[in-house]
Amino acid sequence: MQALVKYVLNFRFLYVLFAGLFFYFVSITFDLIFIPMLDMPEHWCEKWVERKIRYRSQKKCVEFTDKVQELKYRHNKKMEERYSRKMFGIFLFATFFTFLIMLLSPYSFFDQKITFENYSGAMAAAIFYGVIIGFLLPAVLQALLPSPAGWLPDEFYEIQKARTELILKEIMEMSG
Repeated sequence: MQALVKYVLNFRFLYVLFAGLFFYFVSITFDLIFIPMLDMPEHWCEKWVERKIRYRSQKKCVEFTDKVQELKYRHNKKMEERYSRKMFGIFLFATFFTFLIMLLSPYSFFDQKITFENYSGAMAAAIFYGVIIGFLLPAVLQALLPSPAGWLPDEFYEIQKARTELILKEIMEMSG
């Protein structure tokens, strides 16, 4: 039992737990505010084309029911790209944040000081921690915790609603 308490109070465990929570909160708030996806009606595409890309196939719409649906589709594609850049950015930030903490307090992570000779090992460890706290832990927390709609302040959803309405207004003006 004493070994379990010692491990739980270990800096590395607490760092992974709290940094993972932090990056989970960053991820969900970023999604709500900066990645507003638009709802598509049931029959928004008239003609689909299936393309083979290496070993998988992908369906792409080539004829839309109207210009508004085409602009919504293009907007959602941009948001998917933004989402992938967000995930990569969170991973990089988590990695560099961990590396910075390793440089400032190396004995929290290692039994020795970080020198030029072992920078590559420290960077590899930082990448490992970055994957855990930037990708894995936020994904696990998102799966285990209830939807953010139930516990996040309503202000975030008001911001998302306002951004979505602004985007829809711009799409209507462009199609107009």
